[in-house]
Amino acid sequence: MISQSKAAAVLNLGCKVNHYETEGIKQQFYDAGFDIVPFDAIADVYVINTCTVTGEAARKSRQMVRRAKRNNKNALVVAVGCDVEMEGERLNADLMIGNNKKNEVVPEVIALLAKSNQPGGEKSIEATVVEAGIHIPAGQKDAALFEEMGTVVQQSDTRGVIKIQDGCNNFCSYCAIPLARGRVRSRQPESIIAEAQALAAAGFQEIVLTGIHICSYGTEPGFRSRVQNLTGSAASATYLLDLCDKLAEIRGIERLRLGSLEPKSVTEAFARQFGANPILCSHVHLSLQSGSDDILKKMGRRYTTTDYAAAVAYLRAAVPDILFTTDIIVGFPGESEANHAESLAFCKAIGFSKIHTFRYSRREGTRAADMPNQVPGEIAEQRSQDFLDLSEQQERQTAEKLCGTIQDVLLEQKRAGIWSGYTPGYVQVFADLGEAAVKAGDIVPLRMGAYSNVGLTGEWVN
Repeated sequence: MISQSKAAAVLNLGCKVNHYETEGIKQQFYDAGFDIVPFDAIADVYVINTCTVTGEAARKSRQMVRRAKRNNKNALVVAVGCDVEMEGERLNADLMIGNNKKNEVVPEVIALLAKSNQPGGEKSIEATVVEAGIHIPAGQKDAALFEEMGTVVQQSDTRGVIKIQDGCNNFCSYCAIPLARGRVRSRQPESIIAEAQALAAAGFQEIVLTGIHICSYGTEPGFRSRVQNLTGSAASATYLLDLCDKLAEIRGIERLRLGSLEPKSVTEAFARQFGANPILCSHVHLSLQSGSDDILKKMGRRYTTTDYAAAVAYLRAAVPDILFTTDIIVGFPGESEANHAESLAFCKAIGFSKIHTFRYSRREGTRAADMPNQVPGEIAEQRSQDFLDLSEQQERQTAEKLCGTIQDVLLEQKRAGIWSGYTPGYVQVFADLGEAAVKAGDIVPLRMGAYSNVGLTGEWVN
């Protein structure tokens, strides 16, 4: 605990895993007696949970460190996470802590603040850091154990998010995340269940399971027996869904949503078990990256478009109303116009509800960074627009198919008298519910109305 009141501002950049960890750091600051303030406020400590997935994300991480120093030149500025692992001292923060050591953020901060306030006159944070010989702690990203952060109750969210694993063993040719996060480390199932129970008790009706590569959950050789003992499963392909089946037994959890899935993990047996779970949402984010087999091979992805289409077919057979979202990278080194056309055609054939499009970003240390035939930026930009146009078209088609149906909508926020929320298939809905006694986080049945430029509308079911 700190001896006098201090303010901490904690900023998240990046993915849902980062979001979960950021909320955990906030909670640890709060438990230590800090006031939690917005990032643009004057604070004694600024913490930036950085991202390195693209060059733009890394640039923004550096930008936020500079902004924090402008907010209060006397504050302690801490950078943590993925970009610390990749860029280190380029971030120019006062204190830098890598992945798998985020539980050390608050103790390190408290120790530094105590040194700067020792008798004999206050020292500046900068002088204290220099005097203490602060260095970048080893991230231990390749540690064998998952870093527990305790139960993280996200007070500002309408969904409870649970991180179930970290790291990735795939090392796709373009991706820096395995370099920043290390290899797969799974969280103990008992810990996940305990956190889910706490979130349900706090009133969260929808839980999201997140991780860097959640289909790898429980597959480490030294971990499998724990999962098997809890779930009774001996098949590594279903550890994730066996965990979901245990979570379905928790009173108060109405919906369970999964993070991104890997196509090769979706077998016919996987799809049947998915469909049999009563609380799993009818939505899957199924990672694609390209609809061209040539490009998938260069990316180091471990599936073909045939494998991908089979995974979609298995899930649609098991869950007829399931919706799919995906990620696409355009402008990958060597991507030709023919490859781009193949990718567009494949995505049209699958029929996604939304496509998240990213231009290829060259990341140092990856195999793709040194590949020939890097695609010019203006060409990648046009290809990105092609996918944005397709995504808009498919979003509209998805929404129009829902018109007239009744959907259970998780309410998220109310602005100008209009509630917004999401269906089980993760389609956004807008509804004027008048003075109804509802609150954010409630799940209410709504009849889907017309689709407009704003989005899909909903109304009370009489």
